[in-house]
Amino acid sequence: MKNPFEKMPTILLADEIIDKAFRRAEKAASAFNPRGGVVSKARQREELRIRTVSNVIRDNLRKILNRTPGVSTLPPFYQELLDILVDRRMFHKALASINWAIKTIRTLEERYVEKIRYLRDPKEIAQLRREFYGRVASVIKDIADNLEYLNTARNVLKDIPMIDLTLPTIVIAGHPNVGKSTLLRKLTNAKPEVASYPFTTKGINVGQFEEHWMKYQVIDTPGLLDRSLSERNEIEKQAILALKHLGKLIIYIFDPSEYCGFPIEEQMHLFEEIYEEFGEFPFIVVLNKIDIADDEKIKRIEEFLRSRGIEPLRISAEKGLGIEELKERVIKIIKPEMEAIARSMGRIEGE
Repeated sequence: MKNPFEKMPTILLADEIIDKAFRRAEKAASAFNPRGGVVSKARQREELRIRTVSNVIRDNLRKILNRTPGVSTLPPFYQELLDILVDRRMFHKALASINWAIKTIRTLEERYVEKIRYLRDPKEIAQLRREFYGRVASVIKDIADNLEYLNTARNVLKDIPMIDLTLPTIVIAGHPNVGKSTLLRKLTNAKPEVASYPFTTKGINVGQFEEHWMKYQVIDTPGLLDRSLSERNEIEKQAILALKHLGKLIIYIFDPSEYCGFPIEEQMHLFEEIYEEFGEFPFIVVLNKIDIADDEKIKRIEEFLRSRGIEPLRISAEKGLGIEELKERVIKIIKPEMEAIARSMGRIEGE
């Protein structure tokens, strides 16, 4: 799935829209060769100016609406990101103001064109057109803040991650340097794509693998699920919550060698926080770097996990040890759910 906001157009600010419309109107009037008497020519020329200003402004505003996805049509993951990044209600309000301006300017256009047709003095006709210009400029200035807001929002939203929301997704968690990116590469047998994510400095790493005709997506989010939740600000906590709309399963990685730079105690503490936060998710816990880790430390983590009813898997992502067994566990957990969804969709389609 592509970023739903990537087609949002560049948004002109209030003064830019007004200047563009007025310039276009003067250009059209200069090239126009009306027929008839003095009054008739004045009416035609000023009507052309009015309609041109109206059309240029409404076309620019309508482009914003047409190429910006509606909030309610977005998948929950993107709705959460929208709310975190730019405030969903403000975004909706700004788009509503654009719609209001389009309708208001169209009404003014028809009203002033109608008024012009009853005037017989070219000066009064020109004055009425200038009055229309003033009214239209006032409408655009009324939504100036919303245009600025949408322009800022666009610059943020166009960089949110492009993730295929149709695929079952596995989220990798654990402290930095425990081997998350190495595991992702081994699972997906491909160099992961790095997509921009607003709350990480390194971007979100995305990879896929295929097994039994079904594709699986694996993601690693550096900076999100790799340190204590108690250290997070509110926005980061919301970003973590947004991940709940993505995942079907979490692979949590321990590094019993402690070469990652984090003692086992800290790794256990982070696991407990993530496990509690994502308690509704199935977990697969792996002990990585077993080829270089002390056996006593491995057993210590295993006892910690088994006391919580979790049977960990020993792997070495670097050496490729245990990767196939890990894939089998992933598929065993996710495949039945995905098949049930597919059967459900088949029943619906068959009705």
